[in-house]
Amino acid sequence: MLKLLFGLVGAEVNFALRRAATTGLLLLLGALLLCGALFALMAALFIALAEAYDPLVAALLIAALALLAGIVLLIVAYARLKAPARTPGLPLAGLRAAANRPVDPLAPPPRPPFAAQTVVGIAAVAAIVGLILGRRI
Repeated sequence: MLKLLFGLVGAEVNFALRRAATTGLLLLLGALLLCGALFALMAALFIALAEAYDPLVAALLIAALALLAGIVLLIVAYARLKAPARTPGLPLAGLRAAANRPVDPLAPPPRPPFAAQTVVGIAAVAAIVGLILGRRI
């Protein structure tokens, strides 16, 4: 019986290790492809800017954009580091509060709040519409 239990645990550990290795490999390949695409984008941006401006100015513009993006990411990382970690609440803590509230059977169910994706989608559509209308005026 104990041998069967250890065998099941070992199979579960092997499955978890294989899944973690596959995930790590996919992350590594994705990061390499993303770096290659970023390098190609920077080269194309340099060529386009070198035709419009001097090559030195083009290189400085690309470096300034990269510096600005790096500073923004570092500020975001620092803010996340200083923010207190969220601790998950007790799974059954809401049951006691829910038991004390009276239930109205005729009341409609509460509407769920807007999801973050909905708000971002609305903002993106508003920005695109603003760009389209702004170019026509």
